[in-house]
Amino acid sequence: MLVCLILIAILGSVTGLEADKVGIVHMHGFWQAFDEQHHLDFKDFVEEKTGVKVHLIDAFNDLAMPPAESSITPLNVQVPEILKMVKNIAAQYDKIIAVGFSQGGVIWRAMIESWDDHNVDTFISIAAPQSGQAGIPPKYLASLGNLPFVKMAQSQGKTISEADMKLLPYDPRVQQVFAPSNYYRNPVTYQLYLTTDFFPKLNNEVGNKKEKRKQKNNFERLRKLVLIGGPDEETIVPWQSEMFGFISADQNIIPMKKTKFYKKNLFGLKTLDKKNAITKCIKGGLKHNDFPNSSEVLNDCVLPAIQDVLSG
Repeated sequence: MLVCLILIAILGSVTGLEADKVGIVHMHGFWQAFDEQHHLDFKDFVEEKTGVKVHLIDAFNDLAMPPAESSITPLNVQVPEILKMVKNIAAQYDKIIAVGFSQGGVIWRAMIESWDDHNVDTFISIAAPQSGQAGIPPKYLASLGNLPFVKMAQSQGKTISEADMKLLPYDPRVQQVFAPSNYYRNPVTYQLYLTTDFFPKLNNEVGNKKEKRKQKNNFERLRKLVLIGGPDEETIVPWQSEMFGFISADQNIIPMKKTKFYKKNLFGLKTLDKKNAITKCIKGGLKHNDFPNSSEVLNDCVLPAIQDVLSG
């Protein structure tokens, strides 16, 4: 009888080690809310197919001008606040899968890099400008035009040219109130970009050695990085930014392995690639907001990544 009890205890402990608790934490994008239908579709699909619980982060929703908090709130405010929520969720699990759509993918990368000893196993980045935004989509231009100091200038008869609008995201007044400006990275004005507070630090292009080392170590803790995007994307400029590629000042596309991020291994991208930890899932025929609940994306890109975690 004693032997049986010992065997049961041993087998029980082994089973417990094998049955890792896994949760998925999903962050929405700019101009969106956590309960948009395509995010609810994502949650329903994944939970039905895998049994893994999906947590949709209810924070910084929709679009509201300051001082209200929304998806427009600068990322150096959003990231630490969302990370507090994420850590509470992550504490319930042995491993978590991070999912970020669009701006949410940039937010997730920032959280991973700032989170020591995190338990993020896999990061799924969906249509996110991981190398930055080289241009301003028309719908963003409309939002910039609604900023109070821009409207004031226009009311005083001042003309804001297209060239001015391309420099406007670097203005500190914009950086402090308009989240997409925080990852704006026009290759023609690179030195001006380096003066901004968020994205150059995230990419380890600036900062002290200790902070750079910490961010790189945290990013390199990832077991898998899944990059999802496609060439018919109309919002991310260039779409290759979703694959950690970018565009040069003379408008030539730079693939991931030719970028400075990769060649200098600034934050661990090359390290992950050398470990065969990066999967790129490129899907054509999809517009920006199609990606989160596209059946092709879910079945071909997302589901295999989740099953890989569960089988590990």
